[in-house]
Amino acid sequence: MSMDATTPTNEPRTLAQRLAQGRIPAPEAERYAVMLAEALREIHDAGRVHGGVSPASIVLIGSSLELAPAAHPEGTITPYTAPELLEGHRADCGSDVFAFGAVVYEMFSGRRAFEGDGPAALSVAINTSTPPSCGSAAVDRLIGNCLAKDPTARWQRMHKILMELKLLTVLARRGEAPALARRQQAGAAGLRAEMQQLEGRVAARLQACESTLAGMDHAAAELRGQLAAVNAQFTGARERQDSILGGLVEAAEARIAERLGRETEAAGARVGRLEQALEAAEARITERVGRDLAAAGERVGGLEQGVEAARQQTATLHESVSEDFLAFEQGLKSQAAAIESTRTAVAQTDDLVERVVDALESLQSFVLEPREDSAAAMN
Repeated sequence: MSMDATTPTNEPRTLAQRLAQGRIPAPEAERYAVMLAEALREIHDAGRVHGGVSPASIVLIGSSLELAPAAHPEGTITPYTAPELLEGHRADCGSDVFAFGAVVYEMFSGRRAFEGDGPAALSVAINTSTPPSCGSAAVDRLIGNCLAKDPTARWQRMHKILMELKLLTVLARRGEAPALARRQQAGAAGLRAEMQQLEGRVAARLQACESTLAGMDHAAAELRGQLAAVNAQFTGARERQDSILGGLVEAAEARIAERLGRETEAAGARVGRLEQALEAAEARITERVGRDLAAAGERVGGLEQGVEAARQQTATLHESVSEDFLAFEQGLKSQAAAIESTRTAVAQTDDLVERVVDALESLQSFVLEPREDSAAAMN
């Protein structure tokens, strides 16, 4: 990440090596500050943070400036460490802004913003001390907004810092013309006012977006609650259907067993009566044969007719029992068909539940997609 400067240097070296030679002239310091701000802006716009800005991590190559990785291990306390990092917070854009302010102060003043013998003393200086003026009210204002102890009181974006640096550069170039400088300062003040108004509108827009996202989160939560309620209702309905189906099956089995018992008992009674009738007939035949063979001979035909009639009754009885059993089997088939129909209805209910759940999930995705689009638009 580099930006060309107008004044070339000799060999590649770090900003720390350049500062070791003495204070940097204001025009050169302004160019380096603009290039450093541009490099940090590119990092932040990419959604990343540097986390270790210091003169040792800034490389001057010819007429350009490059921001190298941190020169110190993570957690090392340096004069460019933001106060919140001393409390264990993670590095973010705000801590990069603090380190930027400390580096710019050192370039303009020739001395470090915070000094201390050892990490403990340096931490105290960072948390409590305020650097003295570097000799320029405009630069002091820029640095003061970068070195605020409270992260929320600092300038949050490198875009605003770049704008202030460019205004500072314009004013410095025209410092020899007081009248023109005053007009330029008035223009700069107007520009700052417009920038403040723009920042206010952007903040209001961001707040409105946050409110919209909060409303969408609330609606999504309500939708998830409704989905849970629907799932509970369908679960209860399915349990009730299972209970009803079980009761129907048990009742059908009980009725079938009861009817089968009655039919079996009735058939046994009819067979018993038939056997009793046959026994009585045989007794009468034996008695009559014993008393009168002749009469027995005459009545043999009648007895045979009675036997034939008895056989016909027996056949009729068997047919009746067969019909009853057939009707019983048909009843069983009807009950089985009813049970299968009930199971089919339960399966259809399960399919309906799955379709309702799919529809609700689709609705949830539809509700959440605008939120992701809004987040992308904010980024």
